[in-house]
Amino acid sequence: MSSSTEVRLEKVFHRNALRIAIRFNYDSELIPIIKKTGARWSKTLNCWYLDYTPEAFNSLKSLDIILLLPEKQKSEKQMAGVEDREIPSIALSGEIPSVPDTPVLQSEHRADVRPENFSDLRLLDSVGRYWVFQLNYRYHIVEQLKQVKGVHWNNNYKCYMAVQNDDVRLKVEEILGVKGFFPQVSSREFKQEVMGTVNIREHKADACFMQVHLPSRFSFTDRIRRFSFSRYSRDAQCYLLPATPDVLNTLKLMFEEDKLKWDIELPESYLKSSNAPSRKKLSLTAGRERLLHQVPESVRPALEDMINMMMAKNYSSSTIKAYGGWMVRLMLDHDYRDPSEYTEREVIRYISGLMMSGLQSASGHSMVNAIKFYYRDVLRLKGWQLELPRPKKEKKLPSVLTKAECLRIFEQLENNKHRLLLLMTYGSGLRLGEIVHLKWGDILFAEYKIHIKSAKGKKDRHVMLPAMIVDQLMHYREFQKRNSSNDYVFEGQMAGEPYSERSVQQVMKRSLFKAGVEKKATVHTLRHSFATHLLESGTDIRYIQHLLGHSSIKTTTIYTHLSSRKVGSISSPLDTLGIPNPPSKNTNTTADTN
Repeated sequence: MSSSTEVRLEKVFHRNALRIAIRFNYDSELIPIIKKTGARWSKTLNCWYLDYTPEAFNSLKSLDIILLLPEKQKSEKQMAGVEDREIPSIALSGEIPSVPDTPVLQSEHRADVRPENFSDLRLLDSVGRYWVFQLNYRYHIVEQLKQVKGVHWNNNYKCYMAVQNDDVRLKVEEILGVKGFFPQVSSREFKQEVMGTVNIREHKADACFMQVHLPSRFSFTDRIRRFSFSRYSRDAQCYLLPATPDVLNTLKLMFEEDKLKWDIELPESYLKSSNAPSRKKLSLTAGRERLLHQVPESVRPALEDMINMMMAKNYSSSTIKAYGGWMVRLMLDHDYRDPSEYTEREVIRYISGLMMSGLQSASGHSMVNAIKFYYRDVLRLKGWQLELPRPKKEKKLPSVLTKAECLRIFEQLENNKHRLLLLMTYGSGLRLGEIVHLKWGDILFAEYKIHIKSAKGKKDRHVMLPAMIVDQLMHYREFQKRNSSNDYVFEGQMAGEPYSERSVQQVMKRSLFKAGVEKKATVHTLRHSFATHLLESGTDIRYIQHLLGHSSIKTTTIYTHLSSRKVGSISSPLDTLGIPNPPSKNTNTTADTN
């Protein structure tokens, strides 16, 4: 580590207490040194932090680094903590004063007492009809903002968005204790006039895409993220869009109301209609780029050979992600040596170490498959007899909800879209990925069937469409067609995108909480419940196998162990012994004195 490394210190309020925020440009050598002081990483602050104490500050001063402290300092009297109930800023010369007494810190926890000002409060560029601002987490502030209609949290950009009207403005400014924080905006003045240049360049790594370099503004990046098939390139530091004439024209229309200059540096005939990518191509390209970005140049060719072989064998993007991820971890744990140099004994010892550390058997099988694929199908090394041990699979029974619990969950869903999502998942026994990628063309209303295409194992199948939701689904389709041209049954936040799997999991999590169901359950639990309830009603297990899309009947037979009707009909032999009840506590008994 260089002695010239600069570390910026700030006084911040985090997790209901004052902290020392430690900020510096990424330095792999500096991180372990900072961690030795006891510093912890905060995703909210996006920095390392320590408690605001003299001991913590002294531990930082003892490091071989340059500390950049806040310019604004208090007087020496304040530095000494005399007649000052606030913790002062970090001093340039001298120690951090003692932390105030406990009663002062406790007063900051009360909802009616807030700091006089928020140094971390920032007003960002407006987005459409919304004001956008950022503020570090404070429990009492967050709870009050949740109660304001028209204010919501944007998890992607870690910011709050407030509708631009006087009622919301007054309520939020009262909660923050900052008058005049939001600018006055008339009903016609929602668009800001901005200046900037949009650079459109060729993407040499893949001519099917074009690079879009936008001015650094929140409103611009938020809009382009919602563009269909857009993705961010870390290497090029820009967004990539399909290089087609229609995409470029649509992009110009999207920013038509903004005063932007367009600088298009594309070769002649670069834009082609044939460059429009399929979802499969986009998923594979993005996955490939993420994997290669995780390893250094020295071993990148080895990983690239493995990815190319998996793509040539038409492996799914999830398999490529899993196998590639295990290969990245294998190389990382061996200091990025050439994988062809590993011995069989060395690999077996590595697997043994992972299993001893608590690796689940399912993950162990995936890792063994990835390693065997590399040495058997990619390297094809002669004399390399790789007979890796297979971790024994744990036989775990999946969690299953009762019919009454399912009914309670569905009753909590007020949003029609969320209600249909979970009803179809349970009523048809669908996987999470199958329900979010379902398209209107896959629903056969006349036959009361759903055509599941390219499911797990690249297999198609037909499943039942529950009759009780057909009318609801048709009304929902009419409503969606009036408001969107999306082909997906459950459209996502971005144009042309399906509903995200994480959002569905959050819907399920909130419904479980509201319904008071204490079982550990996910969206996939509804699929398990579907199969178990069919088995309990007397459905042949072969039909259940087909509806679930299982290749082997062995996978389906697990539900025979979950049927409460079968288990409940069997009596324990203990119940037939006729053991008398124990004597009551009032009965006198003679103690054994021997």
